[in-house]
Amino acid sequence: MRLGTRMMTAAGQDFYEQGDIWAQVAEHRTDAGAPQPGTPTLTVVQLLVTAASDSPGSPLTLTPDWPTAFEDAGRALAGLAQQGALTRGLRAILTDHLLFAFNRLGIPAQHQDLLATAASKVIFHRQPAADDTPYGSRNDHVQPLTVKTVTTDMTDQTTTEPQRLREALVAFIDRLGTFRTPEVKAAFRSVPRHLFLPGVDLATAYARKAVVTKRAADGTAVSSASGPNIVATMLEQLQAAPGHRVLEIGAATGINAALLTELVGPTGHVTSIELDDDLAEGARTHLAAAGYGQVEVVCGDGALGHPAGAPYDRIEVTAGAWDISAAWWQQLALGGRIVVPLRLHGSGLTRSLAFDRTEEHRMRSINAAVCGFVPMRGASEMGERHVRLADDVILKLDADDLPDEPALAQALTHRAHQQWTGIRVRHEEPAAHLDLWLATIDSDLSFGRLSIGPEAHTLGLAAPAIRWAGATLYDGGTISYLTTRPIDDGTDELGLITHGPDSNKLNSQAVQLLNRWSAERPAQPVITAYPAATPDDQLAPGARLTRPDTRLTISW
Repeated sequence: MRLGTRMMTAAGQDFYEQGDIWAQVAEHRTDAGAPQPGTPTLTVVQLLVTAASDSPGSPLTLTPDWPTAFEDAGRALAGLAQQGALTRGLRAILTDHLLFAFNRLGIPAQHQDLLATAASKVIFHRQPAADDTPYGSRNDHVQPLTVKTVTTDMTDQTTTEPQRLREALVAFIDRLGTFRTPEVKAAFRSVPRHLFLPGVDLATAYARKAVVTKRAADGTAVSSASGPNIVATMLEQLQAAPGHRVLEIGAATGINAALLTELVGPTGHVTSIELDDDLAEGARTHLAAAGYGQVEVVCGDGALGHPAGAPYDRIEVTAGAWDISAAWWQQLALGGRIVVPLRLHGSGLTRSLAFDRTEEHRMRSINAAVCGFVPMRGASEMGERHVRLADDVILKLDADDLPDEPALAQALTHRAHQQWTGIRVRHEEPAAHLDLWLATIDSDLSFGRLSIGPEAHTLGLAAPAIRWAGATLYDGGTISYLTTRPIDDGTDELGLITHGPDSNKLNSQAVQLLNRWSAERPAQPVITAYPAATPDDQLAPGARLTRPDTRLTISW
């Protein structure tokens, strides 16, 4: 139990995430016939999973190589997860490691079940039975065990649990270096995220990932509470300040509107638009329950904005957009800023961009963040195009490149050619925009994104570099996609895997492009936006994109 706790902690798992892992371990051992853990077992397990350190002279103190090995494993797995190199979730893999450790140490399955169940109950504060009794038995006269927190604080759990989870989430985002200002960090500490996700358990409400809140009939997500880290990233990009008038496109649950309200203060105003009646009403209800009833929630098409409240000092778009709509141009004040997750390529390649409107007919962004969002619906909705290369492999494309789809569909029938380039990229290096560079640099090659499912990964059909979203170059019916291999704990080498009738030619061209990128390694693109009617001679240098309401140039 102590070794498992050390490994999970080293992997960056907070107290409640560890509880979920213990619950998964127990689920794998539910057929073992273990008794339900009672007070004696819970009391001992509570000590094991909350102890700050090992006692002097204890077995783990006398054999330090054991805890060191488990902690090293936890850190290594967390690093692989951060690189996107795991084929499953980090918690699922930690679960397997705990099961393997139990098995190797000869712990009977029944005892594994008992201990893991006890750990999950301790962490999630479930009521135990009086003693160790078979599953399904119950003693209604026994008082619930009062479980101490990690810091042994005995205050009211109904108040402290959300607060503790919120602090853990803030600490996680802080470790990533996302918070740039104390104001955004304070807003995250203040907004009770769980009140905007009724019916969702606390651990999920404060999890690090997005929470889907509405799906279409086909199962496609149409609304969600975005992942907390990208929410923080966009708020830092937005730089909303006291007194600002802010327009939010996409109210969803209302969480982001509450955060914006914290930032603009009592002298500012937040208006949030949501397309669906039920979502708009839900956001109003959540905001009122959390104490943010002053937010104005409007049901309507976000692409049309809300002219009644214009001009706005800040506009934040919280859904993936294809264009900067004419309404946003009209409603953003001169000197204002708009933050928008903008699709910059038909394959779905998206960046959260902070545009400053320094001139009437020009906006400029020098701040781009990698992101992925539920696409906008309504007047500005735009679908994606792809070609299937195998049962579990697709190549996402830009229709403007006029791809030869029948030829591309046969690419994987050709033998793979793998080449390592000698180009090394450190994990902490600001190289996140390599895929966007490949998509926008002047080249004879077209860009796409290879997407593979678990079956294709298991069969070894393709191994694209997840860090760059399956970045792929193609010409005719030949494709060449980025892959990586580790050089050391903090460095990867770039490689290419090429399939198709012209593999040698395309591989050579792709290597030349990567060498060109490596020589400069630009960290950020400069993206300039103009109204759609702007003539060519008034555009900045760089790759040009034309949308219904906006023209964009991208330079490096």
